[in-house]
Amino acid sequence: MGGIGKTTLASSIYNDERIKKNFSIHVWACVSKEFSEIKLLKDIIRGAGGEYKEDETKAELVPRLSSILSKRFFIILDDIWRTELWEDLLRIALENATANGKIVITTRCINVAKHMRAEIHHVDKMDDDSGCELLRKKVFGDDEEEEGEISSLREIGVKIVEKCDGLPLAIKAIAGVLRSKKKSTMGWNMVLESDAWSMSRLEEELPGALFLSYEDLPSDFKQCFLYCSLFPEDYPMNRDELIRYWVAEGFVRRTQRDTIMEDLAKDFCRELIGRNLLQPCDEFGHLSDVAGNYCKMHDLLRSLAHSLIRDESIFLGDHEQSPNTNPLSKLRRLSMVNTGERLEVPDAIKQQKCLRTLLVWNSYETKMVENEVFKKLRFLRVMDLSSTRLESLPDSVGDLLHLRYLNLRWSRIKELPESIGCLVNLQLLNLVSCRSLHTLPKAITKLYNLRCLRLEGTSLTHVPKGIGKLKHLNHLEGFVIGHDVRRDDEGCDLKELQSLSQLRFLEINRLERTQPAGAPVFANSRFLKTLILNCKEQEDDAEATAIQKIDTIYTDLSPQSTHLHRLEINYFFGTRFPSWMMSTSLHVSFPNLTEITLSVCKSCLQLPPLGLLPHLKSLYIYEAEAIKTIGPEFLGPRASSAATSFPKLEVLWFWWMSNWEEWSFGMVEGVGEERRRAPKLLPRLMRLTLYTCPKLRALPEGLQHATNLQELTICRADNLKEINNLPSLKYLKIGDCPRLEQVENLDKLQVLIVILSRSTETSTTDADGRTEHLPQWLLELLQNAPTAMQNLKKFKVRCSLPLLKTFLKDGPNWPIIQLIPQVEMEDFVQLNRSSLYIRYAKDPPSFETNVVESEESMDR
Repeated sequence: MGGIGKTTLASSIYNDERIKKNFSIHVWACVSKEFSEIKLLKDIIRGAGGEYKEDETKAELVPRLSSILSKRFFIILDDIWRTELWEDLLRIALENATANGKIVITTRCINVAKHMRAEIHHVDKMDDDSGCELLRKKVFGDDEEEEGEISSLREIGVKIVEKCDGLPLAIKAIAGVLRSKKKSTMGWNMVLESDAWSMSRLEEELPGALFLSYEDLPSDFKQCFLYCSLFPEDYPMNRDELIRYWVAEGFVRRTQRDTIMEDLAKDFCRELIGRNLLQPCDEFGHLSDVAGNYCKMHDLLRSLAHSLIRDESIFLGDHEQSPNTNPLSKLRRLSMVNTGERLEVPDAIKQQKCLRTLLVWNSYETKMVENEVFKKLRFLRVMDLSSTRLESLPDSVGDLLHLRYLNLRWSRIKELPESIGCLVNLQLLNLVSCRSLHTLPKAITKLYNLRCLRLEGTSLTHVPKGIGKLKHLNHLEGFVIGHDVRRDDEGCDLKELQSLSQLRFLEINRLERTQPAGAPVFANSRFLKTLILNCKEQEDDAEATAIQKIDTIYTDLSPQSTHLHRLEINYFFGTRFPSWMMSTSLHVSFPNLTEITLSVCKSCLQLPPLGLLPHLKSLYIYEAEAIKTIGPEFLGPRASSAATSFPKLEVLWFWWMSNWEEWSFGMVEGVGEERRRAPKLLPRLMRLTLYTCPKLRALPEGLQHATNLQELTICRADNLKEINNLPSLKYLKIGDCPRLEQVENLDKLQVLIVILSRSTETSTTDADGRTEHLPQWLLELLQNAPTAMQNLKKFKVRCSLPLLKTFLKDGPNWPIIQLIPQVEMEDFVQLNRSSLYIRYAKDPPSFETNVVESEESMDR
């Protein structure tokens, strides 16, 4: 039975700490009815932490999967419908795996489970009490103040739950309806007594609660919900891409004032998630409690949507060519999977000549689209040919005068025809990762209704002059600035951007090729939310004139938008960050900035006063090679007062800071009144990463006042000597810190991960020969663990094979790890063999290893 909670139960098992403790490899794979063998194998390989490289066939991918499963694995195969999946595809790969593991499947078909010789556990329907609690939680959340309201509605709530027949999916869907109603007896009774519970036209397996939840949607939302069924089953839908489909289809009405249609469509998406009609997930389809960038549709809700749109929309599965539709119906939307080398639309649909939407999925072999397709589909509004092997489009694409959405992402397209300039209604052109595309036709500047142009990952030498005429652009990604000296046609300069007042997202490439604008470039871009500025990486040190020029260019950029949320600066080779970043009124200019990345800014001697930003949550700094000292200037001028620096910062990364020696907050520890008046530092910092900072001598005095710091990763900090006094730290990873002497006062530490190179291990020579030892700081830390680190749950280490052997039972280091709840140890991977390991769990007791006492016996 669908919607009973099989996937939810499997997800709970998958995320259980005991599973994480006992299995090194964890994989979740969504299978579904329309699964692709190649895609499924690739998903499992990627989920196991491997790479499939150039492998594209079953014969190549199956043995690769076997080799990647080299450690104890736990795999969930969600929603299996056919026994062939196991017998013809996965059985050999998993039975020949290097290591052992466990496999959990979910299926509605008991014969599938029996054929796979699985131990079967039936998921029962939810009892009324549990159902009422689920309904209460989904409608009211954890608000205890509404207890009186809840009591007055409990009797009606029980009756509603009974109508849901113990199906959690139905209860969640009805909860979404109730959340949108007044919390009154009258409002809830209207839901209870709705005729939609017993709609006879629904398929028998679909609960009436799902149709009721659909019927309760406003008309605009209904179209958006139904459209999601055109995606493959269990497909993780990117929310930013989904809303572009809705806008192109005309589901979102034009708005007034400053709100654009895409913003309104985001509200639609949030509402569908809030009503439990779409499920938040990550990019791989794993369900999530937090709404992020992806969502998917439960297969029962997808079946409901298919039943409601079958007269105008159709989804053709793998190699399914003939639509089974009412001959009197006129199909508006066609979604196809794995179309083969030649994209062919069924004749019955071409003859109707009324198709508006053509979506192609998982069609990696498709190389050709014939002219006839475009000639007979003149009313197309949306066409998605992404991830195909198409190298060109026919000139007849220019006849699609109604086309609003054209997606060629990850195709092999080499050029676009000039006739594309005839697509005067086109709103979106997606060319992301079209790596064979070097130029754009000049006619692209005629697409006056274009709202989104995505060029990131192409090989474009320039963008034709005239982009500034596209006044409706709100998303411009991978915009190549400047003129290519190898070509006659002229490229764009910064002045083109001054007329694009609707921009919300802007990424500029090759900034070093342009000339200073002489005026603020973004004076009219007051709604800009994301700004990414890229120069080309400089192979040699830049000349003084080039540095002066790039400094002026960046100064002229000067974003004027107080809506800016995200800022990235990559490969900037100026000697100083632009004045608008170094300003002491940074918090006034950018009050809503939440994420900053500064990458490969090799010549800048000082970081901006980013501690002033009131809403900054994530800060990533990479390869700032000229930085030697980070001091109070990083916090801002308020550092000397009692104001809070970095008040909202949660994540802080420093990577490849090769000359960074000193990190200071400028604090002198005081007592009493002096301490109370000191600046508050990083009150919300949760994760700190320091990677390849070889000259850094110490962590800053005062870091212990970052009382929310839970995760610390430090790798390749050659001169660091101490890590201590971090009272809230739960996770610590240390890698290759040869001068480390002391790690202590980490009372709440739960996970300790250590990577030891030869330089960090010590050895002595006695009568029995050379003996490897742990570094002294780690030896003391582990010996004191039962008292000093009472919360330690997991210890992982990678070390040399001689040292690894000392942790075998009866080895000299075995007593050190014996009291730790979970231990995972392995040696460094060798080219001629898999890594050797020791795995130990205290309760229930288990010890597993593939290490043998002597290397000679191991090599035989």
